[in-house]
Amino acid sequence: MNHTLRKVTLLVTTTLTLTGMLAPVAAPTVNAEAKASKVIIAPHHGKKYHYSRGCRGLNHARRTKKVTLKWAKQHGYKLCGWEKGYH
Repeated sequence: MNHTLRKVTLLVTTTLTLTGMLAPVAAPTVNAEAKASKVIIAPHHGKKYHYSRGCRGLNHARRTKKVTLKWAKQHGYKLCGWEKGYH
């Protein structure tokens, strides 16, 4: 049932878009900073924040904490050097 509903919705949307009755739907572009409102810090290992828990900058951290990006910046945290090229 759910699969059929998706097909019908897609068909109607495509038809209306092609006939000009509905504006094309485009995915909004979001920069990486706005997308990740939460970041990871290692409170006892420097002043860097990380977008990914798998960042190699967190390898030696015994404890991590999730905070907002705004909070991290207000408390002097900077983006990890390993992640600078990706964000």
